[in-house]
Amino acid sequence: MSSKEEQSPLRARLPLLAAALAIALVFIALNYRAYDGYFQDDELDNISWAPRVTPAEFGAAFAKPFFDVSNFRPVGHLYFALMGAEFNEDFPPYMTPVFAIHLINGLLLFLLLRRLRVGDWHALAAVAFFLLSASAFDAYRKPMYVFDLLCTCFSLTSLLLWSHRRWVLSFVAFWCAYKSKELAVMLPLALLAWEHWFGDRRYLRLIPFLLVSLSFGIQGILLNPNKDNEYTFRFNWQALAATVPFYARRIFLFRGSGLLLILLLFIGDRRVLFGLAATACFFFTLLFLPGRLYEAYTYLPLACIAIALAAFATRTKPAWAWLVLALWMPMNLRHLRAEERAALAADDNAFAFVDSINHWAAKNSDITTLIYDGLPSGFHNWGASAAWNLAHRTLHLFAYYRDLPEAKQALASRAVAWAEWNDAAHKLTVTPRPKN
Repeated sequence: MSSKEEQSPLRARLPLLAAALAIALVFIALNYRAYDGYFQDDELDNISWAPRVTPAEFGAAFAKPFFDVSNFRPVGHLYFALMGAEFNEDFPPYMTPVFAIHLINGLLLFLLLRRLRVGDWHALAAVAFFLLSASAFDAYRKPMYVFDLLCTCFSLTSLLLWSHRRWVLSFVAFWCAYKSKELAVMLPLALLAWEHWFGDRRYLRLIPFLLVSLSFGIQGILLNPNKDNEYTFRFNWQALAATVPFYARRIFLFRGSGLLLILLLFIGDRRVLFGLAATACFFFTLLFLPGRLYEAYTYLPLACIAIALAAFATRTKPAWAWLVLALWMPMNLRHLRAEERAALAADDNAFAFVDSINHWAAKNSDITTLIYDGLPSGFHNWGASAAWNLAHRTLHLFAYYRDLPEAKQALASRAVAWAEWNDAAHKLTVTPRPKN
């Protein structure tokens, strides 16, 4: 075979590779301002303690087959341990791995679609929808949702390995997905759907997956320490009345848009049915958590929706799929820009709060208790405590809201730092207050 003939397959794929590169560059161009952001309370909390967890503790948490009541997710928290140890509160470096994992997920989605015999250009259009969509905006814009990114990464990897009959490696990827986020507990049902429609229906191979899923699921329900708060599962119609409209709107970014997917049930394509079944699997637990309505949680189901859409699009020429994507993109961009403005404004407030604490603590390290009067919108008490501890490079100091009994006791017993947040001026004022 001549060298010219050997090069022809690669040459034929150059337009596809160029288009894939263009999608990645468009994603970066649309989202580069994420590097101008800053940490929110959950991220600060993770940075304050994750770097202090030993490798042995990470290994034990990863290996143990038990539900963790402390919500320690070793695969996801390893990101905060490594980044926190290296970069502390320097925000921009945290975004590069987040972007990278998101793009890797796009590649995994493409490979999975090719296993389903979806054509290159149809598959790439679905990947573009997944990568560029504002539906799960926070997932690829905030380090806190690296758990969702990694859960999706390992879930897609598990499906891909299963499709190649790499059963053991698929199980390892499933375990990593669960240890990234508990949403992966439903992954074995997606694998079951794959085996039913595309495998040789040797369901016994799924027994280890299903047993692990059942074990973690039962433990999660029985051992869940959240009995009556936003983390509590509520298996009732009131929960669905809150969650279904929220997630249905997130899919295509207009009211009820996700319900349009029901129409795809009548297509009769196994690939479409698989995408919808996987979507239902991963949405199931989310639909009964009305207290935790976050757009980032749409991320893994969105990848499955992209599978169903790509399979449906194969009934037409690729140009029609790209045309529909182009017509939808202006609305998508409006949502992306609106959410970007809101996110950056919240991040500016968080930075103003934390930066003032850092400057004050550097000059008054002898005062170890913080009493605060007000926080930036959306910021919580654990964020204030984390910021205070990070400023002192420790883990055991305390920050209290002014009306708490602990705050009044601290004011009566020792000198404290008194912090007042001015929401209108976006400014935190910290002053020393001697013992009452």
